Amino acid sequence: MKKFTLLAIATVTMTVYCEKKPETTTAPAATAAPAAQTDLKALLDGKALVVDVRTPGEFASGHHPRAVNIPVDQVQSRIAEFGDKKKQVVVYCGSGKRSGKAKETLEAAGFTSVTNGGGFNDLPK
Repeated sequence: MKKFTLLAIATVTMTVYCEKKPETTTAPAATAAPAAQTDLKALLDGKALVVDVRTPGEFASGHHPRAVNIPVDQVQSRIAEFGDKKKQVVVYCGSGKRSGKAKETLEAAGFTSVTNGGGFNDLPK
């Protein structure tokens, strides 16, 4: 019984102390988001390589005008198509999850300037 009690106390303690705490910022949330969108818009409108990592069917239903389609499950095998590892790359998908995976794959391959643009419908116009 003592072991069970100690285990229960340890579990509760770890849960309380390991929970993710909300991040605090000095800038109000309303002003922080537009800056990120402005930066993303500059990348999308600039010289960054824009890559839609959704399926070809999703890509065909609508995509950023400068985007090329390299589905997330093909990023590793098509790494050469991304070109210079120092070039700015923006990846996006439907929600940001697949583009997050693509970003990790590219960074593991040595790319130094990869931005997860999030979901297609959330991209700045």
